[in-house]
Amino acid sequence: MQPAAERLSSLGYSVWWDERDGQASIDEIERQFTEARAIVTVWSESARNSSWVLAQSAQALDEDKLLQMQIDDMRLPAPFDALKIAEMHSGKSEWGMLEAALAALVREGRPPEAIDHRGAQTAQPNIVAAPRLLLTAVTAALVAFFGALTATYNGVMRTDELQLALYGVLAVATLCAAVSALRLFAIRRAGG
Repeated sequence: MQPAAERLSSLGYSVWWDERDGQASIDEIERQFTEARAIVTVWSESARNSSWVLAQSAQALDEDKLLQMQIDDMRLPAPFDALKIAEMHSGKSEWGMLEAALAALVREGRPPEAIDHRGAQTAQPNIVAAPRLLLTAVTAALVAFFGALTATYNGVMRTDELQLALYGVLAVATLCAAVSALRLFAIRRAGG
């Protein structure tokens, strides 16, 4: 908890947590909770099993001031799994997401965003659609290529016109492949 508190303090936030591992009085905890503009729950397996952490997190969620970070690989309890969380485990370090959410909440008064699980399900076809786009581009390029060859063979197009047409087909195919590759890269980067 101390590294997280130090990082947030270095950004100019006033940070309080029970540094004495549960020795702070209930009155002190409630006072700090009431005065806080944001509550960051640091999820771990032991936090998940703590009724005190669950109760405080639920209250912070009700008051639209809950932010979350996860420091080990555990399944979040409902309803907290429906909120964005900064993952700080398994080589992940999503400080940027946590810092942006904290700034939006504390400085701009915007409550944390929920995850739209239906949106995650509709994102699935995008992963499938990228290879389809590439296949469509390659098919269109091949059709144009064979159309140009056929036109030249039948005398409808001269060879210099064929060369120009083939450069155009190559340019369009390259552009479509680049767009598809960028789209795949963006989907993979977003975790899809």
